[in-house]
Amino acid sequence: MTTRTRPRALLASALSLALVALTAGGAAAQDGTAKVRVLHASPDAPAVDIYLDGMEVLSDVPFGVISDYLEVPAGDHQVQVVAAGTMPADGTVIDATVGFAADTMTTVAATNALALIEAQVIADDPAPTMDGALVRIVHLSADAPAVDIAPDGGDALVSGLAYPDNTGYVALPAGAYDLEVRPAGAMDVALDLPEIELAAGAAYSVFAIGSLAAGTLQVLPTLDAEADRVTSVAAVRVLHASPDAPAVDIYVDGARALEAVPFGAISGWLQIDPGMHNIQVVAAGADPADGAVLAADVDFAAESLTTIAAANALSAIEAKAFVDGTEMYALAEGNAKVRVIHLSADAPAVDIAPDGGDALITELAYGAASEYLEVPAGDYDLEVRPAGAMDVALDLDGVTLEAGHVYTVFAIGSLAAGTLQVLPVVDFPTE
Repeated sequence: MTTRTRPRALLASALSLALVALTAGGAAAQDGTAKVRVLHASPDAPAVDIYLDGMEVLSDVPFGVISDYLEVPAGDHQVQVVAAGTMPADGTVIDATVGFAADTMTTVAATNALALIEAQVIADDPAPTMDGALVRIVHLSADAPAVDIAPDGGDALVSGLAYPDNTGYVALPAGAYDLEVRPAGAMDVALDLPEIELAAGAAYSVFAIGSLAAGTLQVLPTLDAEADRVTSVAAVRVLHASPDAPAVDIYVDGARALEAVPFGAISGWLQIDPGMHNIQVVAAGADPADGAVLAADVDFAAESLTTIAAANALSAIEAKAFVDGTEMYALAEGNAKVRVIHLSADAPAVDIAPDGGDALITELAYGAASEYLEVPAGDYDLEVRPAGAMDVALDLDGVTLEAGHVYTVFAIGSLAAGTLQVLPVVDFPTE
């Protein structure tokens, strides 16, 4: 999920000028700062400029665009919305005094039709952890009825959400979700949401905006916050990559952390205290005291991210640990990063290449991970070949890399058994 914003450099430039004035005493400030962002959600209103205490902080914002969070001194502030290129003295579309408490996050949305335009002040209090994702739905389509939110064809997760209310942040397991918006109590689909990828450690808002009558109803997903990955804790995820092993339970220091994990499944990021920990893999439902399929002591450094894979055939099962450095998450705008980890024990070293093209990754052997490659976001057709050859061992078509995301592609399964496959995983989005 990505957030539509104006170029950050322009926002930063405008904001820096505004904050100089505010810090000099332009606002009734308290101690500390607050974060605020602005959403243009009035479907028939023109592009607008946003003024804060008489200073322009955002310019030429069209319908459907939300700004980055802007940091402002805590206290009461005058928020004015004017048609782009005009001055507040010539008349405002919205003129409101809004109080921002220290250490808070707030979304101010211009909603409803232009003739009835109003400001919605929405408190944002995301508190994501690495245990899963947080998501909330915000109903900002003034002429749309109350709605239910549900998985495609399934029971409603959210019922009777009316304008301009929101669900609050709901905890969900990380993963991909196909959702639909229905009139409250009905099964008719008013709006089919594109697949939403929720990453562990992230909090999202999904704004329903536009006009039902005008046929412009749409959704705007935003990334609100991410868990602090530079902390005194470590994070670990576990992958079942032993092709002939049964479903397993994972124990950490004698306590069960994951249950009935099948081959080809990877957990979300789990927080763990730094230091040495005993990891045990047992057949699902078994007691570690009766014998573990795999047992290993792993040292987790503070602020580290580690992937542990149970790899190789069951008779030779072993633990492979891959430490992920935080420096890999810096990305140029419009780019993604991807690496490949070879976990098929009976497959030879391989090259990874675009279909028929030169190899991007060469001689990647079992148990090894490539470096992260930064590439333009988009769809890629790739192939896996035996190292140095042009024969195609595995064809990877339609690999989609989204801007601002970091991916690992695991090669798992058995070549001899014909189960060789790839498992693409979003490490996390960075914007």
